[in-house]
Amino acid sequence: MCGRLPGPAQRTTNLERVPPFPERSPGVLLSPMGERAIAYDLITETAHQLNATAGTLLAACDGEGDVDAAVTAWAEDAGIDRANVAADVSAGLAMLTELGLIGRDEPFDAPKPPAGSTEEAADGAVTGGAVTGRVHPVIDHNIALRGPQTEVLEALDTFLGTGTDAEKPTMFFDVHETPEGELVLVTDYEWRFPSREACLRQLTSVVNEYAVWTHSCAAFHAGAVRSPDGQLVLLPAPSGNGKSTLTGAFVAAGWDYLGDEAIGVRPGSGMAVGYPKRLAIDASSRAVLNLPESDGGDLDPAEINADVVRLDGDVGPVNRVVLPTYEEGAEATLQRLEPHEAVVELLANTLNLARAGQAALDAVCDLAATVPVERLTHGNAHRAVALVSTPRP
Repeated sequence: MCGRLPGPAQRTTNLERVPPFPERSPGVLLSPMGERAIAYDLITETAHQLNATAGTLLAACDGEGDVDAAVTAWAEDAGIDRANVAADVSAGLAMLTELGLIGRDEPFDAPKPPAGSTEEAADGAVTGGAVTGRVHPVIDHNIALRGPQTEVLEALDTFLGTGTDAEKPTMFFDVHETPEGELVLVTDYEWRFPSREACLRQLTSVVNEYAVWTHSCAAFHAGAVRSPDGQLVLLPAPSGNGKSTLTGAFVAAGWDYLGDEAIGVRPGSGMAVGYPKRLAIDASSRAVLNLPESDGGDLDPAEINADVVRLDGDVGPVNRVVLPTYEEGAEATLQRLEPHEAVVELLANTLNLARAGQAALDAVCDLAATVPVERLTHGNAHRAVALVSTPRP
């Protein structure tokens, strides 16, 4: 069942034509991954690893293709008895139906891209002399703060630290400070903070939502760094595994910084898209990185290394994926994963499968099949950096 599918001219047209292939269920994605294929069900949030035969069969399920013609073509290509292929197809379709990959009618509505603020949404606060701040690249989006008070914009732009004048904004956040000191921020929603300081404590989290609302590529819950010799390493991990601390240790060691929360990866090219936000560092992480105590929950990476290079936009292809896990007292070790193991880990750390759909799944499968993926266990971030920095055979 590994041959080509017949084209439209090979479909039967007589009155006794058998039913065509069923359609793939709504919300089911399919991507090749080496000799396998990955089917991902967005409704049940379940991944299925299929062999080449099952992947070919699911790809044929378009609601139009002629089953008899396909069976004949596959039998001829494989040089085996047509009856055996027909039996395999029947059993395969039954299996795909049982998994819900075909035959399910429940609709799937993909989330729409965010739009940002409008003047109307800000209740006129930005009309009459409003100015625009710097542009902040957040994977798919170039976000610019906008409002009537320049000093407020400058304070928020400085805090975010990712501003550039080289890009055009694709969406706006409207912001103004009331006479009572309340700060009003309008994105796709309206946020009201009792003070500017309260806004700054939450601003990174607000902007992070837009990294997750990426539609053009996979957005991984990951840090990313680039070595002095140009090797780009993606560091996906669930919360609580020391991802930000490890990213900070790489920065301290002189690596360039792409981000510690959400990193985009484009399908096909494996291009990493940086979002170099402030690092999320708690008190224990500050101690590991030899930083002074602070009440703040995040910090500019320049506080770790004044010479750090922050990289945003399309930086370069991912050369290596390292999945970090912190275990107190553990020696630093690296274990190479097989592609079928790697794809499970990568899917678990993909933030936007429902939003980006096929583009996100393709990017995940591309990485699993073509890039070294390793599990890093460590009890010391600096020793982990040293191990990852050591050339691999």
